Amino acid sequence: MKVSRRLTLVPAAALAALLSLSACSGGVDGDGAPGDLTAPAFPAEQRPAGAGGLLAEGVWQFREVRFDGQQVYLPSEARAWIALHGDGTASGDYGCTPFRLKAEVSATRLTLGQKLALRPTPTVTPAPPSAGSGPCAPHSGSDRLNLTHFETEVQRVLRGSLSLSSERPNAQGEVQLHLKNQQGDDITLVQARSDAFFTTRWQLDVVTAYDSQGPKFAAGDQLYFDFHKNGEVSGKLGCNDFTARATFSGLHVFFHDVALTSDRGCAEKIMEEEGSVLATLRKSLNYTYWAEPGNSLCP
Repeated sequence: MKVSRRLTLVPAAALAALLSLSACSGGVDGDGAPGDLTAPAFPAEQRPAGAGGLLAEGVWQFREVRFDGQQVYLPSEARAWIALHGDGTASGDYGCTPFRLKAEVSATRLTLGQKLALRPTPTVTPAPPSAGSGPCAPHSGSDRLNLTHFETEVQRVLRGSLSLSSERPNAQGEVQLHLKNQQGDDITLVQARSDAFFTTRWQLDVVTAYDSQGPKFAAGDQLYFDFHKNGEVSGKLGCNDFTARATFSGLHVFFHDVALTSDRGCAEKIMEEEGSVLATLRKSLNYTYWAEPGNSLCP
């Protein structure tokens, strides 16, 4: 048994339902060309020097922020993240507003400069959310003000030359990075998706609906997802094997072309679970995802 990080998927069209997946094992074949329009995809030897090349691996989400020396909570609607690319640019989201900037990185500094045109969004349905829609839709006027203020402060911090440092892995195995400006503002980053994402088997643990956690799936470790860099997803939904396509855009992922590739029969409960999960994936929902310090146990 090993302690693993947990990946949480939240469909933007149904924020009350959460799918929690736990990393159970490595060894998944992750070959193929990257199917991600936002995550970096360059060989290890070409990675920038920043924090030993860590910053160049995948997508980093905001875990904590300190503005003017004071810790500030992240608005619940915000999905702030940043990713570094091999073409000298950085992309991300200030919270609910996307950005793309010129970027230079050294071992201990990240310099963000000129604003650039955004890259084309994935050609899937539904389209990735824009500001003020989907998971970024505040529930009230005060929530909108909080989100707007947060994004303004993040834009202020992500400007010019920033110091870059890393911490030792914590008890959950997470590595945290710090971006700091000369005024002492500090953004703590944690890796939402690394290269290892595509060589890890993700077991579907549980569904949480309206803050109520459902029971563990009867299928156990026979309900899992294997993501591949070429955009394919394979796995098992409890009884039968399945395939799908996944398109990533920052902290958003879209499932489409979901199909079963076997026709086995299993116990009634397992078949019910399989049908429910299959129906959800076939809705082509826009999911947001993020990594949480997990305490789930996998065989």
